[in-house]
Amino acid sequence: MTYGDAKEQVRQATDIVELVGKHLELRRAGRGYVGRCPWHDDRRPSLQVNSDRQTWKCWVCDIGGDVFSFVMKREGCDFREALQMLADRAGIQLGPQRKKAEPGSPEDKNTLYQCCDWAARQFHEFLLRSDGAAIAREYVEERNITPTSVERFRVGFSPDDWSWLLDRVRNTPYSPKVLEACGLVGTSERSGNYYDRFKGRLIFPIRDTQGRTIAFGGRILPKLADANAAKYVNSPETRLYTKSDTLYALDIVRDRINKSRQLTVVEGYTDVILCHQHGVDDVVACCGTALNERHIKLLKRFADTVYLVLDGDAAGQSRTNDILELFVAAQLDLRILTLPDEYDPAEFMEEKGGEAFRELLTGAIDALEHKIRVATRGIDLARDTHRANLALEDILKTIASGMTGGVDAASLRAAQLIARLARQFALDEADVRSRFQQLRKGSRAAEDSAERTTVPRSHKLEALSPFETELLEILCLHPELVPTALADVAEGDLTSPTARELLTTYRRLEESGDSLEFNTVLGEIEAPELKHVLVELDDLAQEKSPKAILSGPDRLRSVIRQLHQQHELRELRQTEAALEQRTFSEQEELNVLSQMIAAKRRQQGIHAPTEGR
Repeated sequence: MTYGDAKEQVRQATDIVELVGKHLELRRAGRGYVGRCPWHDDRRPSLQVNSDRQTWKCWVCDIGGDVFSFVMKREGCDFREALQMLADRAGIQLGPQRKKAEPGSPEDKNTLYQCCDWAARQFHEFLLRSDGAAIAREYVEERNITPTSVERFRVGFSPDDWSWLLDRVRNTPYSPKVLEACGLVGTSERSGNYYDRFKGRLIFPIRDTQGRTIAFGGRILPKLADANAAKYVNSPETRLYTKSDTLYALDIVRDRINKSRQLTVVEGYTDVILCHQHGVDDVVACCGTALNERHIKLLKRFADTVYLVLDGDAAGQSRTNDILELFVAAQLDLRILTLPDEYDPAEFMEEKGGEAFRELLTGAIDALEHKIRVATRGIDLARDTHRANLALEDILKTIASGMTGGVDAASLRAAQLIARLARQFALDEADVRSRFQQLRKGSRAAEDSAERTTVPRSHKLEALSPFETELLEILCLHPELVPTALADVAEGDLTSPTARELLTTYRRLEESGDSLEFNTVLGEIEAPELKHVLVELDDLAQEKSPKAILSGPDRLRSVIRQLHQQHELRELRQTEAALEQRTFSEQEELNVLSQMIAAKRRQQGIHAPTEGR
């Protein structure tokens, strides 16, 4: 199956009303549906879904498109990731066809999703209702986790039994091998027998951004712990779960942060729950691993500003430097909050409350400021020149690692920091800037080869001229006229890059013998902003259609004539400019003047006299 075939198959298998309706409450309005747009403060439903054209749009946000662009906007991902998500949803295999995994086997991802969900229910129900979970309920109460939070986060308990889950799975479709593939059981090295991985632990189900259970975190109960028991045990990586691609509670907060585009990152599951419980509901956590580049890529999908909350203890502080360079390199607005008096977030919430926590967040400093404070702590910059120079070098390296692009806000920020560093270290600003540029040059050299092959393409949506708008409306409404339009209109007849790109898309489909219907063209486009332009053009065309005085062919002939006249007029102006600059010889000038006179007559509708008249 080709890439184009895959896109079309996935598009046809996905209903826009069903897709959007899974995430928003839709109601019927005329021939379509409306719902409250999640990307602005929408008190009256302004997001429209057209079931006939399989499109969506919000005029307030000026966004819209098809099933692919909805997933791209909601998930903060690119087109190929959206295609894969929708293909998985529809059960369509992308890429080379491999032998399909048997339902119920450890290789079948649907089976693994279902098994993880089944296990989460077992743990949760056991915590709520079993006499054997009294010790766990007592611990939950001691940690001040409310019943509402237990329900919301689906907290559970695995009893202190090596085979509890293995025993319960016997009357289900899931084999021990499936449990192992989900990371729920392990295998003894000594006997080769299976055992419950989360024995005697409070269970925190981990879900992906689509709300599917994919893994578990387990906290040992203090009264069940022995000397060798780890405080936390997390699922190993599986076909469903990669630690670096997952943030605990992101599925819960994602819709809450659509407008603020802010996230707060803490360290533990209980920290997250207590923060939410006290009204700080934009909090997530890593799952048993330190923040890394892939986490930051995930964070950038959903947030523009990230607050990183560090424990007040020495261990929390020692991890800071490792994290800062990653955020600076990603050019993500990172703010650092260090909690006072060796608190962790859960303890702070219990003693001080959510309002006090939010007050601290407002005073969080940006990552580079934090870097400067940490690097210069305890150094007499005036006397200890050796340590001062080492600190400055460390700071400049961190800044340089994030300034590999062109001149932008980050570069301006760097210039401000250099001036400040020069004052703080009592050095000449030119010397500090020179060293920074050397470091930056080294960073850019390492990035150049990758940039040449991975520069993302962006679309600047310049306004279309009225004639370009009319042309593209006709093509949306009358696909049977597209070959005629392509024969008479060239990309050079259009002035807007957006219009030229849309015309090129039609031309590519026509030359390959594909359908020229609106949905096929929309599916061919991958850039979400260009999809929105096409949807908007189609809506305008649909509104004009009943009122149009001219038929489709007549409208097309009229707009083609106008586009040719506009093109000729632009050429006239260019020629006049060239004449003023005297770039022609005398004979060339006479020829050009003669051509200009003929062109102007045509513009005015005057025909030149012919011989014999």
